[in-house]
Amino acid sequence: MKPISNSRWGIARFWWIPLLTGLFCLGFGIWCLFSPSTSLPVFAYLFAAGFCVAGIFNMIYAVLASPVMSNWGWALALGLLEIIGGIWMFTLPEAALVSTFIFIVGVLILVAAINSIVEAFMLSSFSGMWLVWTVLMLICTIIFAILFLSSPIGGGIAVWLWLGISLIAFGVYRISLAFMIKSLSRDTGGIL
Repeated sequence: MKPISNSRWGIARFWWIPLLTGLFCLGFGIWCLFSPSTSLPVFAYLFAAGFCVAGIFNMIYAVLASPVMSNWGWALALGLLEIIGGIWMFTLPEAALVSTFIFIVGVLILVAAINSIVEAFMLSSFSGMWLVWTVLMLICTIIFAILFLSSPIGGGIAVWLWLGISLIAFGVYRISLAFMIKSLSRDTGGIL
């Protein structure tokens, strides 16, 4: 049996996938904070498209990382959930889209943050300080997602604040995850 080589199967090679999803979440979070007057239906359609793209990237990451990671199914499940949520949002009439968009986004952020806590603990053996930083970011994400879901429509402008902060915190986590995965190749001597 031929050993798995870093050049073909190592997860460090795919570090850019969580980087792209992190930049995507960060960009939408900043957009939420700085453009609250943007039309909600336009934002919802763009967000639905973004979730479909993020879902595709998470599925690619899961499939490519499956030979070397035992928990690749979590990334695959998250990718499927993102694609299903995005497609469902596209099928809604505009009036229903505005009222359901907030709940869909809040639930997806919450699920993604809980999934990411599992990822963070799996990588904890490589860097203890990285674990503390990322778990704090994810706890922030969960708190703001819960605030976001608790009173999305009655909160008015606060909805954009909670959503923006949740997305920024999750985006920062995904970006740091990407660089942690990239550094794993150095730390493990090219095995990962």
